[in-house]
Formats: sequence, C-alpha cells, structure tokens
Amino acid sequence: MGKKGKSAHLFGVLISNKAWREMTKNKTPYRLQQLAKVNSSVNFNMYFFNMRQVDTKAKTISAYYYDPADGKWKKDIFPYPDVLYRRGGATKRDRARFKKFMKQCRRNGTVFLNPAQLGNWEIYNYFNKVESLQEYLLETILFREPDDLMNMLFRHEKVYLKGVTGRKGKNVMRVSVLPDNIFQTKNYSHRKDKVRIYEFDNFDDLIAYVKSFYKGKNFMVQEAIELLEVEDRIIDLRAELQRNKSGEIDITGVSARVSQKNSPITINSVAYPVQEFFETIGMPFTQRMKLKQDINHFLRLVYTETEKKYGKFAEIGIDFGLTKDFKIKFIECNSQSAKVSLLKAYGEEAFNHALLNILQSAEQELQIKKGAEEDQGCFTRMKVKTADYWDGFTEWVKEGWKKL
Repeated sequence: MGKKGKSAHLFGVLISNKAWREMTKNKTPYRLQQLAKVNSSVNFNMYFFNMRQVDTKAKTISAYYYDPADGKWKKDIFPYPDVLYRRGGATKRDRARFKKFMKQCRRNGTVFLNPAQLGNWEIYNYFNKVESLQEYLLETILFREPDDLMNMLFRHEKVYLKGVTGRKGKNVMRVSVLPDNIFQTKNYSHRKDKVRIYEFDNFDDLIAYVKSFYKGKNFMVQEAIELLEVEDRIIDLRAELQRNKSGEIDITGVSARVSQKNSPITINSVAYPVQEFFETIGMPFTQRMKLKQDINHFLRLVYTETEKKYGKFAEIGIDFGLTKDFKIKFIECNSQSAKVSLLKAYGEEAFNHALLNILQSAEQELQIKKGAEEDQGCFTRMKVKTADYWDGFTEWVKEGWKKL
C-alpha cells in the first residue's frame, strides 16, 4: 500500500489513458505534478490512476503516487478513495467498469469533488427552466431534421453546431449564410491545427457535409453570439471558480481568450487577465467596474444553479461571451477544467491557488461528512437508549399489574 502522510484520507485522482501512458514513461504531466506539489500543504494520501487499473472485484487500484522523501513517482496498490477527483473519464471500452466503480464508491461514501460531467445540451435544457438565467442564454435547439438548421439560419444567419457533449471545442462548427445564398462552414481541426472553411451553393450539400461531420452523433444548433472581435479574431472569456476551505465560491481568475485568425473557437488562443483586456480596448474605469460586478454575479449564479441540480462541486470552469454592446452570454460549463487559460493569463501562482482551493474544499467536505456521521451515531444511540427505557418501563408496568 502507498505511504501514509499526515492525513490518512485517500485522495484518488482519476486521469485519462493518455496521461497514464505519460506517467508510465516517467513523463508525469505538468498539471499532475503541480497537484502533487500543492498537496504537500494538505498532505492527503494522494494517488493517480486510470480506469484500467481498477479491480472492481478486489476493490483495489494500482496507481502512481509521489514520494517526497526521495522526489520520485512510485507505483503501489491502494484501496478505493475517500475522495475522488476526476481529471479524465472512461472510454467506451471502460464504461461498464467505470459505472460499477462509481456505484461502489457511492456505497462506500466516497466524496465526489466533481459529481457530474456537464454536457452541453443537458445544461442548456436545465438552464432554460431557470428564470434568473434567461437573460444570459442563446436560442438553442437539438438537431432532429434539416428544417431545424434551416429555420435557425433563417432567424439568425449565423449559428453554431455543437456536440451534446465534448470538450476543447471538438465537434463545434460555425455555419453562416453569405450573400447569394452561399452557406459557409468553419471549424477548427485539432489534428491539423488549422481552420477549415468550406462553402456550399445549396442547402442539401450543406446538410450532407454536416451529417458526415457528426457521423450520426447528436448535436445542437445554437444562435451565434456577435462576439467582440479584434482583427478577425473572436474573443470569449473563461472563468475558473472553486469552493475554498470555508466553502465559499472563489473566482480565481477570468481570462479573455483571443482566437486564431478566422477561427470559430478560441482553442490554442492567447489569454489575458480580463481587466488588462478591458484596459487595452479603452473601456472607461466606471464601465469596467460595473461590468466586473455583473460578471461576478453571473458566474456565482451559474455555479449555484448548477449545484442545485447536480450537487456540490469543488470547481467549475465557465465559458461565456460578451456581445459588441457588452451583454453577457453563457457558452458552457466544465467540471474538469484543465485551467489552460488561467495559467496563460495569471501564471503558476494563480494556477496553484486554484488547486489548493480544491484540496482544501475536499478537507472541508470530509469534515462535514464526519460531523454528519457523528450526529447520526449520536441519534442512533439516543434511539437505542430511548427504546431500552421504554422496554424497561413496559416491564415495570406489567409486573405492577401482576401484583395487583
């Protein structure tokens, strides 16, 4: 078993298969190194694993852990965690094992720091029913037939197509109606690291291309935001929020992301602190302060409303846009943020602060759980004592009646 630190609590970090392969090559990803480093101030018994290392019969996990005594990563066998922090999911091959593992963890009372993946359509569908969020939402529908796309283009001229789940801008395409009824598509190719632009002179050809792009997978059609732009580069914002050691929501940083030229998304973008960006575009001080307050209110509202449906989160990354008249529009949530923009815009200190918040939030959740278990134990003991008292009283009454 792995070495115990000051805390006997087991903190399991579920990572992607790609990250696991890197660890097996002694190339631990930077973000995992930083998490282990920050853990030195909290001292969980922390280990890192992917789903293929989980033995659901023995309820054990083969995992890597960092040994600060000699500064090396080592491998060992661990019991199931007291706290689970998901940094990666499960592939189709591992899905059945993942479901069983999660079910077993729930039975064991494991604390989940990010209890759900926040799918694009599921979140939008839920937020559509929350009155306080209506002003921040864009018209969004689930694609079922070609007329769905045609009608949205007729109303908005520009729309975004998005997979119902997905991260890092994958399965995202912008469709626009150009003069002379030409349909233009733009999407970012991760594999080739470039923007692909195609044009179609009839709607049937557009639909054929869209269907081949999504390969039978469900996708959404969403009204496009008229985002702020600088030299054909769109700008959106990413906020990183966590619950801190007091259980309060901490907005660690809001980053303005500037896309590559003509890209429909801000992947592989340059990122700046939002205040610096507002100063760069010459926004007056009073307007900056008012917009900052509005943004903070929006972010806390999204966080708390998300928790009402899914339960408490240790962290949420929130993407949103500003229109050209500085109206706030929600884009998506992420419960497993890589914090790329935070690191670019604010540096390692802010990045580590976000990680520390997550670990200290886990500590607080364990304390709350312990208190609840103690209260339950006390309540059970009181019930037993009360039952013993009434049993004794009943016997006393019976004996009294016999004597009479």
